[in-house]
Order: sequence, then structure tokens, then C-alpha cells
Amino acid sequence: MQPYPILLSVVVPLRNTGGRVRALLEPLVAELAAKVEDFEIVVVDNGSTDGSAGEYAGLVGEGGLPNLQIYRLIREVDFEIAVWAGVENALGDYVLVLDPLNEDLGFLPQAIGKIAEGVDLVTIRNTTLKPMTGSERLLDRLFRAAYRKLVGVDLAVEGASCRILSKRVVSFLMEQPKPALRYRALPALAGFPKASLDYAGPRAAHDGEGLRAKARRGLNLLFAQTMLPLRIASALAIGGATLNLIYSGYVILIRLFKADVMPGWTTLSLQQSGMFFLLSLVVFILVEYVAQMLVWTLEGPSYYLAGEHTSAVMTRRAKLNVEAERKPAQKRAR
Repeated sequence: MQPYPILLSVVVPLRNTGGRVRALLEPLVAELAAKVEDFEIVVVDNGSTDGSAGEYAGLVGEGGLPNLQIYRLIREVDFEIAVWAGVENALGDYVLVLDPLNEDLGFLPQAIGKIAEGVDLVTIRNTTLKPMTGSERLLDRLFRAAYRKLVGVDLAVEGASCRILSKRVVSFLMEQPKPALRYRALPALAGFPKASLDYAGPRAAHDGEGLRAKARRGLNLLFAQTMLPLRIASALAIGGATLNLIYSGYVILIRLFKADVMPGWTTLSLQQSGMFFLLSLVVFILVEYVAQMLVWTLEGPSYYLAGEHTSAVMTRRAKLNVEAERKPAQKRAR
């Protein structure tokens, strides 16, 4: 297979992989060099706490790996935000998001074939099951089913983390108010030419992310993609008004046909308890929704860079004088 004539950026999010970074990246460099004309690897270190910074410095120096960019985040952020930190700094015609602990490049020839057909977005789903506890797998399935029902997006297919995006897609994302969240369900929510691939790749051990963090990510994703909270509040408000109307009729009937009821006590107690319950639900949902909107509006950048490194060796520089070398040969032919 001839190298495909594109500049491919590969975004690699890593966290606490000290001592293994070179071993993870070297195979990628070799495979990319054989399959595309030009490439760059954009590593996003997601707030590692194992001292990986020293290893990165060695990777980009003389004798290090070529075409490498490394961005170190000061603190850990959600996976989608870390990925976006790499995507928006990528220079390639196409951007491939790859988790080397859970994927390899076995799909790349097929994905490049899809690109050659004019596809702007290719999602790559690893069919090997990710290690999870029984409770985590159950909650994951319940959340996916609820999300599919409420939002109309099947995250099992459309939410695959490994994907290839064209510059058109990246530009579209940059116009969004919260691109990292939009990126997660992008295949289902954007109208670009798209394709999907399934393959069986490697899987890392359990990621160690707690249920609380996963629940927070799930709620953020749900709130970012649907108006459901406002719809629930509206339904509760209408339901509360309807119940109060029915209850008013009930109070009138009690007053007309019952003679042994303590005046005012039953109706006042039921009315207060019912109204406060419904109002509490409405206020809770509205407050949570407004609070989320305020966080997105008022908070600073999603990530902060602690450092940046770029390879001293760039293979594309060796190709800059190709035309100049051809001119003497053309003169001799005349």
C-alpha cells in the first residue's frame, strides 16, 4: 500500500503512563510513516501525577521521536476535554483520536479507504469488551438505553471515542460553545458524510474511574445535548396546576357531602404537602439546569497547559527541497 497523501494528526490522550510512553508511541510512529505521507502525534498528558514530564522532555529532543507534540495539562480533566485539547491544536488535514491503551492502528487502512471516498467523519468501534465490574456494566447499559431513548443517540455506536475527523468537522466544532461535549455525540448530531468501522483491538485493564466521576460525565453529556430538564420542569408545572385544580374540586365535594371533618385541617394539610413537594421538584430541576448553564458561561478555559514540547526532528522538513532537486534533471532532458 502506497502512503496516502495527507497530513494525519493523531491525538493521543495519556495519564500516568510513566515509563511506557516511548513503548506506546514508537509503534505508532513506525506504522504512520508507512501508511501516510506525513503525520504528527499530538500527546495530551491529562494531569499525570507519576512524574511523566521528565520522560516527555527526552522524547522530543535529539534522538527522540519525530513529528511529536506534547501538551501537559495542569490538572486532570474529563476524557473528552483532554481529547479536545489535542484536536484543536492539531495541524493535520485529518485528525485521528486514538487511545493506545485501548486501540491499535489495525483499522487504519480501512479508515483511510473511507476517507478516500470523501467521508468527513469515521467512527471506529472496538468490539472487545472493556473490563468493568458487574455494577458498572449494568449502570453503563442503563445510561446508554436512557440516553438513546431521551436524546435519540446510540452511544454504543455513535459515541465511540476512536474516530477520524476532517478539518471541516474540526472547524464546525470550534464554532460550538462547548466543543468538548459536542464532540462526544458528534457522529449522530452533525450532518457530515460519515462512516463507521468495527474491529477487535486491545483493551487496557480497569480504568479505575469511580462511579461518581462517570455519573458526573454522564449528566454533563445529557444536560449538554437535550432540553429534557426544562421539559420535565414544564411537565411538572402543568401537572401541579392540574392536580391543584382536581384537588380544588375534591375540597368542594368534601365540603358539600361531609359534615364531620375538622374545618380546614385536612384540606390545608394536603394542599401544603402536595404543593411543597411539587414545587421542590420544579425548583430542584430548574436550579440544577441554571447552575449548569452558569458553569459553562462563567468558568475559565476547560484546560490549562503546564508545558509544551515539540520534536527537534521533523520529517516533513526533509521534503521541502524536492522541487529544487528536480530542476537539473529537467534541464538535462531538454
